[in-house]
Amino acid sequence: MASIHRIMVIDTRAHLSDLVRAAMSMLGRRYAIYEVPSPESALDEIARVDFDLVVTALALDGGMNGLELAKRAIRERAGLAIVVVAAENDAAIELEQLQEVPVQFMPYPPGEKFVRALRVGLDGADVVEAAEGPVEVDLGPIPTLDVDKARGILVNTMRDAGAIGGLIADRTGRVVVDERTGYIDKSLIAAVLGPTFAHATKIGPQIGGQGWSLKFYDGNRYDLFALALGYHYFAAFLFDDTKTGAFGAMTRFGRQGAEEIIKLLGDSAWTFEQPATLPTPALSSPRPSSRPPKHATQPLPKIEAAPTPPPVLDEPILEPVVGELDFDLLFGQAAPDDSSFDDLFENNQPSDLNIGNIHGDKMSFEEAQNMGLLGD
Repeated sequence: MASIHRIMVIDTRAHLSDLVRAAMSMLGRRYAIYEVPSPESALDEIARVDFDLVVTALALDGGMNGLELAKRAIRERAGLAIVVVAAENDAAIELEQLQEVPVQFMPYPPGEKFVRALRVGLDGADVVEAAEGPVEVDLGPIPTLDVDKARGILVNTMRDAGAIGGLIADRTGRVVVDERTGYIDKSLIAAVLGPTFAHATKIGPQIGGQGWSLKFYDGNRYDLFALALGYHYFAAFLFDDTKTGAFGAMTRFGRQGAEEIIKLLGDSAWTFEQPATLPTPALSSPRPSSRPPKHATQPLPKIEAAPTPPPVLDEPILEPVVGELDFDLLFGQAAPDDSSFDDLFENNQPSDLNIGNIHGDKMSFEEAQNMGLLGD
């Protein structure tokens, strides 16, 4: 029988427990939740009970927030897994504050990352990362490679090293050069290996320089070697398993061929873009400094409020006219004949327009003025 995970939840707003229950149900895990209303009570329980995971809100009632609670809890029980969850209206925190405490921080809204955080807290980061497989690293646009020249270098390297097949692919798994790789699924190989070479940007600073990486897979039928071509491309060479000296041939001829292809890429082979990160405001207001500012602060521009749009009036609803339209009934006079307008404006001469009122009589000067036809 699977063990029951003991999870403590500290949340004065009483909504975090439901989130934990939903996530654990999605994972299909057995669990027991201990809800604690205050950080002081949580510290007392942590000292007595061995919890598998602690999930706390960032904003708490009392003299400490979720990060401060995590610091004291870890001092009380080293290695305790803690997840700190921010609410929608919580202020963002500085990156330095997160680096001081070994916790997982979930900004609002948590979403799928919250489920992964629970898995990491219960199983460990290594187990979760191994189950997920390699994660693609975004290094910006992939530089252009001269495919024809790269193909020639690949074929020469295959001949010198004794490989039976070879390919060149970029870090996203897209094959750009393929030479006699029908023995294996080249698309699968490229898709699996491509993202792993992008992680060299993290390893290089640890060992100094840009580094040179070689991956070796020893199979019963074939041996596979993969060499990095900078950060964005890699080359793979396939050998028959019966061939001896393949490893030495790769470290000599394979590396020479890789360096020639890197020269085709130039500086772009080792150039990449860091993922953009948005600055996070401080959790609390900064303390006033007694030092004078180095530069005068420019006043913020005045933003005028947008004018209020006029109200939208509903259009009147008119009933449809049933039958033929009777002009005599509507205007009190017969509909004019089109021929009566033929010489109305002939030779630009003024004409006497017979404007009738609603009773069919001629309109007087006083009536026209009252109706606003003559202006003021």
